[in-house]
Amino acid sequence: MLPAQAGSLTGEVIVPDKLQEVYREAVKAHEEDDYGKAVELYSQILAVHPDADLVLYNKGLALYQLERFSEAAAAFTKVTEVSDADADTWYNLGLALKGCGVLDGACHAYERALALQPDEDILFNLANCYQEYGAIDKATSCYAELLKINPDHLSANNNFAFLCHKQGKNKHAKALYSQVLALEPDHPGAAHMLAALNGTGNETPSPEYIRNLFDQYSTGFEESLVEKLGYRVPELMFAALKGALPDKTFVSTLDLGCGTGLAGTLFRQSTQELTGVDLSSKMLAVAAEKKVYDQLETADVLQFLDSQDTLFDLFIAADLLMYMADLEPLFSTVKKAASTDALFVFSTEHSPRKRWQIQPTGRFAHNSEYISALVDQVGGRIVSFSEERIRKEGDLWLTGNIFLVQLYG
Repeated sequence: MLPAQAGSLTGEVIVPDKLQEVYREAVKAHEEDDYGKAVELYSQILAVHPDADLVLYNKGLALYQLERFSEAAAAFTKVTEVSDADADTWYNLGLALKGCGVLDGACHAYERALALQPDEDILFNLANCYQEYGAIDKATSCYAELLKINPDHLSANNNFAFLCHKQGKNKHAKALYSQVLALEPDHPGAAHMLAALNGTGNETPSPEYIRNLFDQYSTGFEESLVEKLGYRVPELMFAALKGALPDKTFVSTLDLGCGTGLAGTLFRQSTQELTGVDLSSKMLAVAAEKKVYDQLETADVLQFLDSQDTLFDLFIAADLLMYMADLEPLFSTVKKAASTDALFVFSTEHSPRKRWQIQPTGRFAHNSEYISALVDQVGGRIVSFSEERIRKEGDLWLTGNIFLVQLYG
């Protein structure tokens, strides 16, 4: 996204001195990051001269900064209708369309920008957009082209590694993750995923890695997980709870790693108060739209639990534990925040061998005997346990476990 352009309003349109002054004020407000005022002033000019492309362009920039992506896209589209030969306009239109989730339109805009002006940033954004849109071959081609131009492009190496990883091209993915670590030795995502591919990961990944991962997933997350992968963990967890306590209404429920609120939507009917906590602010923004939570907090779940004075009588954790290695810290902090005889319903991916083991996906699988030992350790009992098909991994169903645990007071 480029800064506002401060040129004069000249050319085909004759502009009174008063509007020139309004334009100067608009640009000044824009440069001072007062985007709302800038939009208002740009709009005054456009009310008189609706085809003033420079004003439309700057208004689009200001709207984008306000995250009013649809309006920004409309402004940039109008500019392209006046003049379609400016790469920056097409590039910013791509950014705006991606911001409002119109990925096919964003890809087209980036393509037009790239044709007008070959550029690393445009190529990188086009590759990302193809990847999110599911045009994998095109994304692969763009990343490969970009890395020929700049082999040390950190984000391109990392994103391409992740793409290869998802396709099962593990040898290529390892090489790319290794290149990321050569460029940035402390890169949390690359270190974790390389360890996953090598089968050597034994520690919970950093909060930064988890936050970045799910911020990226937030757009189209539910469509991908539920419609394409047959995800059914929230329903299985809710059925486990209702099977044990069909008429129970809880006082205060905590949804750990609540994501976009898929579990909260189901459990809302069984609790007086529902709190959700997640590291990803973008996932929480989607959850907030469902209007089922009384409180949503952006935080690490362990830190949040440690800071609580409130005691909860129900904890739910759908697809949280597979992003943790050792679960003892989680069980201990949940127990401290639990009221007498509180319940904890959660899912795991199933490991037949070790206490926990890292999967090639980067997630962790946990052994049911290990879970049972932890429940005994913190003081509780397993009310119910089932082995289920929880979602698809490629064309195959992934086996997981659904636990309902009572925590003694």
